[in-house]
Amino acid sequence: MNRIAAVIISTFISQVWTGTIYLDNRTPFEEFEFNEDGRLPSWFLIFPGTKWCGAGNISENEDDLGSSADTDKCCRTHDYCDDIIEGHETSHNLTNDAFYTRLNCECDDEFYKCLKDVDSKTSSQVGFIYFNLLGTKCFREDYPIVECKKYIYTPRKKCVEYEYDTTKNKHYQWFDVPKY
Repeated sequence: MNRIAAVIISTFISQVWTGTIYLDNRTPFEEFEFNEDGRLPSWFLIFPGTKWCGAGNISENEDDLGSSADTDKCCRTHDYCDDIIEGHETSHNLTNDAFYTRLNCECDDEFYKCLKDVDSKTSSQVGFIYFNLLGTKCFREDYPIVECKKYIYTPRKKCVEYEYDTTKNKHYQWFDVPKY
């Protein structure tokens, strides 16, 4: 993961340096005005061709979709998940120590299936980034995890098979999202 991130960051920096990145298809990076607090606006973190895939959304309304409309519909549905834990918040006796929102595993499972069903270049890229690169977790109510029975290690370590203690009551806990 560190190598991949380094490649992405160095490619981005080199494109900014040479002036080949335009943040809104009109304004070169060096002319772009950042927010008052020095951060990039949320639309900067939206996947190209979409309005709902990324940090927040840039849609004008619920029916406003990007050119990759089918992928965007998946992201919009994912954004409307009603069982979430915001960054640094607690719910279901779980504290999300990440800075970003984590969702109930059912929502992530639906998102995964939707992206796979769309089966486009954009949906594959969004799925790869969300499920493989970000290293996020989801939560659900299940029997207590005893241990991870099977890991995968690329592009990052995650558990793909758990052993449960079915003699105890179910409770909410964190799970790795599936590999895309």
